[in-house]
Amino acid sequence: MGNDHLDAQTSARLLKRALAMKGSRENLAAALGVHLEDLEAWLAAKAFPPEAIFEAVLEIILDANRAASGAAAVAMRKPRVLIADRADAYATLASIFGDEFALVPAETFTEGLDLLQGSAARRIGFDAIVCGQHFDGSQMLRFLECVKAYRPTSPIPFVCCRVIETQLGGSALAAMREACEALGAIAYIDLVGRRHAAGAETAAVEFREAVRAAVRMKLPERPLRILVVDDNADAAHTLAALLRMAGHEVQKAAGGAEALRVGAALKPDAAVLDIGMSGMSGYALAERIKAEPWGAAVTLVAVTGHGLPEDVARARAAGFAHHLTKPVTVERLLEALWR
Repeated sequence: MGNDHLDAQTSARLLKRALAMKGSRENLAAALGVHLEDLEAWLAAKAFPPEAIFEAVLEIILDANRAASGAAAVAMRKPRVLIADRADAYATLASIFGDEFALVPAETFTEGLDLLQGSAARRIGFDAIVCGQHFDGSQMLRFLECVKAYRPTSPIPFVCCRVIETQLGGSALAAMREACEALGAIAYIDLVGRRHAAGAETAAVEFREAVRAAVRMKLPERPLRILVVDDNADAAHTLAALLRMAGHEVQKAAGGAEALRVGAALKPDAAVLDIGMSGMSGYALAERIKAEPWGAAVTLVAVTGHGLPEDVARARAAGFAHHLTKPVTVERLLEALWR
């Protein structure tokens, strides 16, 4: 009985949101194909609506935030992603994702839990959750804890992110990343930092790839051991997170000397190296890896912002099997690794 009451309260809150979108009780009743008196009972949390009606309510909410040109049937087949953040952050993420995903916004903590728990109860479900650092007064970590503590929602891939500028410095951001991963997030992605470091286009591609990887990638038949080397901590973290989501074992290194130490212990199948690193360049590191007993058979992939023929030739001479020009999608990288 207690659970029925909680379900009724959840459905009532969602119905009220749908009511605000439809403008009147009469319009909502007509949209759902129900009698007005039944709708009044559900709005008052006196009863839980039939499953088909509950699903229709969720569809109304989703339709209101769906691209106007997308047909309902097509959009409902898209991966459903809950975006928990402020309205301005949602607008930024929606522009990055385009129409690839069916996005459902939640601006408050209660609204987010209602959507998740109501969907889980009706076995509709979300394919991923993207939660911003500013969600409902900076409650990202608390929301993550609640999602992972509730058994029906705990398996949903959870991506933490910073979409809006903050005053956090490097050490604070590193601590935030560690906290998110410790609580069960698959990644913390600093979209702000990546925009500053690599440009808006590269940052958008990387972010979109992270969410795409979370909802679509299948685990490989044979996981690879992969070494990611980049002196940009955010870039290395994002790429490592994508490859882990794809089912591979990944370790990171911030430069040439560390890469050689980590590689000797990991004995990787492949190594993805940034070329323009300070200190030891990617070219020099590739030559050093190939000279190591454990490195002769390693597949080396160069990731660089330079794609001229002479750049490709220099990479080949250094021992790289593949030369990829930024921004690099994870699908393209994995295709290179499996060749």
